[in-house]
Amino acid sequence: MHEYNREYVFKPFKVTEVKFRGRTCPRPRSGHRIVCDDVNVYLFGGYNPSLPFNVELESPTWSPSSPLFKELWTFSIARKRWRLHNLMENIPDELASNALCMNGKYLLVYGGTGAPFGNKCNNDVLVWRTNSTEERIEPIHVTGPRPPAQYGQAVFCYDGGFYTVGGTNGYSYNCDIYRLDLRTKMWGAEFIATGQDGEPLGRYRHELARVDDKLFVLGGGTGEWAFELMEIPMFNLTTKTWTTLIPKPDDSARDIIMPLPRKCHSAVQISTPNGPQVYVAGGTDGQAVFEDVWRLNLADLQWTLMKKTVLPRPLYFHSSAVTPEGCMYVFGGIEPRDDATCRNNILYKVWLCIPSLTEICWEALLNYHPNLEGLSRQRLLAIGIPSHLVNRLHPIARY
Repeated sequence: MHEYNREYVFKPFKVTEVKFRGRTCPRPRSGHRIVCDDVNVYLFGGYNPSLPFNVELESPTWSPSSPLFKELWTFSIARKRWRLHNLMENIPDELASNALCMNGKYLLVYGGTGAPFGNKCNNDVLVWRTNSTEERIEPIHVTGPRPPAQYGQAVFCYDGGFYTVGGTNGYSYNCDIYRLDLRTKMWGAEFIATGQDGEPLGRYRHELARVDDKLFVLGGGTGEWAFELMEIPMFNLTTKTWTTLIPKPDDSARDIIMPLPRKCHSAVQISTPNGPQVYVAGGTDGQAVFEDVWRLNLADLQWTLMKKTVLPRPLYFHSSAVTPEGCMYVFGGIEPRDDATCRNNILYKVWLCIPSLTEICWEALLNYHPNLEGLSRQRLLAIGIPSHLVNRLHPIARY
């Protein structure tokens, strides 16, 4: 159990380690995915072939012969506690480089590979209701032509559809786009590459941003290559056509700088008074591993290096998510070492904007009174805590 710093100081744009409570936490991993809402961070899957000797190896969710984590965890942001859900049934064996997104209160999991990578891949869509009392994850029973079984895709939900973009089977790479209609449960192809000029190169471990019907593909690569962040393929979801955009480098200092090509990075998107912004963190070009964080303003395609926002360690194959209020969480990943690589299970956070005074006061209150979770809903409401904040300590489950 970690101790707490009693002094609270709000530090926007500074990456800090989140100190969790209790003894239960996920083990070090890479190739996992996280998403979050204002209550929890959700963690699915991951891979680690070499757990530390001091870690208990006997587990129904991991074994040395199958070093993938058959796990779904939630981290309560207010309580600062990890919880492993009992969801073994229906969780596939392909648990590395899945794709994950949220649609309202539902978690959608797609794709992934087993180990060795590429030998067996998945193309099922799994769904889990985050506020349900039922510990059950279910496959969606679909019709229509499914996308090929792959891993390293990127996914998102838009206008009643679940989209998957790109991926690999371990040998070939594509940037094809498929849509699952969430009402009819039918798959359909939105774009299949034919080798024409203007089509983006096939890739995996890329990230996405979206503004209305404009979809931006950020980086990614193949086994040998990492793609530029200074060339951004943009797909129009209405006309189903591609355009290559050239963003602006950071010219705010004496020297003009720009983000280096990368894959296996993370990216989150927030809304601001200046328009939507994307924050890209870490990643690798196949040789170097990065700890930098870059901001892309989607309104004018301006890149800015976040000089005060730096990951404590270079990371790749990590995962990031952002709350509706603009707090980014980063979990796990691979750190480069002189003689090897090391996976971690550290959760970091950073405010990417100045949130409301309510959010700052809530953080301060939890810092000074970390045992608020021991008070009942009625007591918390009686002392004047707003109901939407009480719900973060005591979420209302749906049956």
